[in-house]
Amino acid sequence: MLHPPRRKVTFLLLAFLLSSSVIPSAVAMGSGNAYLDAQTGLTYSLYKPVNTVGLAQSKFQLLVCGGGGEQWVYTRFGKDKKLVEIMQTMSGAHCSDPGLSVKLAGIKVNGIKAEVHVYCDPINATAAKKCSTTDVAKVGGYLMFTLPGYYGMKSTNMQVQGVGGITYAQLVAVARSMTPASTKPSG
Repeated sequence: MLHPPRRKVTFLLLAFLLSSSVIPSAVAMGSGNAYLDAQTGLTYSLYKPVNTVGLAQSKFQLLVCGGGGEQWVYTRFGKDKKLVEIMQTMSGAHCSDPGLSVKLAGIKVNGIKAEVHVYCDPINATAAKKCSTTDVAKVGGYLMFTLPGYYGMKSTNMQVQGVGGITYAQLVAVARSMTPASTKPSG
């Protein structure tokens, strides 16, 4: 017969062993790939960049859409001043406001029309008139475009933004490298 302290230790040890066997199985449910894990809860297609202009991913978040609708995805590459940020929402949803910018002539990103915005001061008419894609490296900017859905999912509004010295050419390179986050349907 066990003495009362031994029973307590045995019970605590058994409880620990049971709880530790549950924790790894819960963790194992995730794929370890944030894009794939996020995709399972969304009805629009997620994309990830193949080219991140040498910047490592430093953040991946699912955020509540302030305009209603499904969550949106925020991904950041870089840690210091030089950053590439990618925001993805369900097509038609307005989840965030990128801020004041000057809209320039659009471009094609893999055959899809993209808006070009530079963070020049639109209120200063002289600065706005002189604003060009070369200013992206100085003040930042972004591209906005919609990518098609895949595997029967909805299309995706994409904002690819660069700040802190990211050039317009680098911004375009990241945008053109967007690829489906999933290679097969989930489920």
